[in-house]
Amino acid sequence: MSIDISHLSVAELDDLIDRAARRRGTLKPPVSDAQPQGEIQATFDPKWYITGMSNGTLLQIKDPGKGWVNFLIAPASRAVMLTHMLQHALLPVPKAQDGAPPPPPPAPSSGGGTLH
Repeated sequence: MSIDISHLSVAELDDLIDRAARRRGTLKPPVSDAQPQGEIQATFDPKWYITGMSNGTLLQIKDPGKGWVNFLIAPASRAVMLTHMLQHALLPVPKAQDGAPPPPPPAPSSGGGTLH
């Protein structure tokens, strides 16, 4: 099956992506909990926000294709994530290769907003 998306507006495409993601979440087999292996596409230094919630931390990450992806991180998982992020933050910064300039430092980000 092929869906021609070439003539969809931004709003129509956003709606299709949202509906497809919701539908995928109901199908078997579920998306694996195992860490993805092989070639991985990733967004370099995406925009993000963190907001404290009564039942955890809302982590919002901007994906260029999917838009804002929202995660509510439970306190126990948040502590584990903090440990791993701190370990990575303390790693030495690799030197630029072949005279390439180093990447720019990340821009500070802060929480805020409303969970709907």
